[in-house]
Amino acid sequence: MRSCKCMHLNELTLNDVMNDVTPMLADTKRSGATGGEESEIEDGVEYYRLRSFSITANGIYNLGDSLKTRRSRSINSVTSSTSCSSTRESRLLSSASQLSDMETGEEASNERVTTYKVGMLGASEVGKTALTAQFTTSEYICAYDASLDEEYGQKSVSVMLDGQETELEIIDHPAAEMSVESFCSTYNPDVYVVVYSVVDRRSFKAAEETLLYLWKSDYMATRGVILVGNKVDLERKREVPSVVGRHLANNCGCKFIETSSGLAHHVDELLVGILAQIKLNPQRDQAARRHRSKHRRRILKHLLGFKRKTKSCENLLVL
Repeated sequence: MRSCKCMHLNELTLNDVMNDVTPMLADTKRSGATGGEESEIEDGVEYYRLRSFSITANGIYNLGDSLKTRRSRSINSVTSSTSCSSTRESRLLSSASQLSDMETGEEASNERVTTYKVGMLGASEVGKTALTAQFTTSEYICAYDASLDEEYGQKSVSVMLDGQETELEIIDHPAAEMSVESFCSTYNPDVYVVVYSVVDRRSFKAAEETLLYLWKSDYMATRGVILVGNKVDLERKREVPSVVGRHLANNCGCKFIETSSGLAHHVDELLVGILAQIKLNPQRDQAARRHRSKHRRRILKHLLGFKRKTKSCENLLVL
C-alpha cells in the first residue's frame, strides 16, 4: 500500500486535490503579461498544471489536467542552515544533505523536460491572446472577456502527449508593437502560428503577407508553420471562406486549421498539432538541406498559382 501511495505523490489528479489541502486547480490564477505557467508554491513544493493528451485513431483525446509537483530549490538549503549541537550531528546532517542533493540531481536528470518556443503571429484583434489563454487549461475561458486583452506576453504550458512531457513557451506579442521581422529575429521560435479572423478579410491579407515573409526568409523551410482561421463561432459574419484559407495553406506548404477560442473549438487539436510540428522539425531540416533549391522553386510555383498534389494541409500531425 505504501509503494502504491508513493507512485501518486508526484502527480495529483483533480479529485485528489479536491480532497486534500494542496492548491486546487481553480485557485491557480492565469499568468499575466509577465508570462509563466500556472503554478503555486506551498511549503517549498511548487505545483503546476499539466495538460495530458493522447493521439488515437479517432483523433486527439483530452485526458484532462492535473497538478504536478516539483520541489523548490530552497528546500535543499534548509538542512545546511540548521544549527548543530555537536560535531557528530553536524557530520550526519552534512552527509544527509549531500545524499539529498544527489537524489535531487538524479530526479532532475530523469525528469528533465524539453522546452520549445511557439511564436503567435497575426494582426490585432484576431484572438491570439484568447487562444493562448485557452491553451493553458481544459477549463472554458470566455474569449470575449475584456480582461484577456491585458494578458498578452509569454506563457508556459506543460503538455503530456502519449506519456512524454514537454514545456511550450508561447510568445504572444502585440502586432502593433513589433514587426514580423523583429519578432522572428528576437525570439526565433521553433514553430510559427499565423492567426487571422474569418470575419476580417484584412487580417487574412496580413496573414498572407506574413507567410510570404516566412517563406522568403527561409523560416518555413526549417520550422513548422500553421495557418489558423479563428472566430468560426461568428459564422454569420464570415468574410473569409474555409476554402480560401485552405488554398493559401496548400500553396505555401504549411498547415491549416479553423478554430474558435470563443467555443474552445479545435483548440486542443491546435495545441497538440503545434507540438507535433515541432517534433517534426528535424525531419523538415534534413529535407530542406537536401532539396533547398528545389523547395524554393516548388513554393514559388505555389505562389504563382500552379497546382500540384499535396498532403492534407489539415493533418497537423504529419509533415
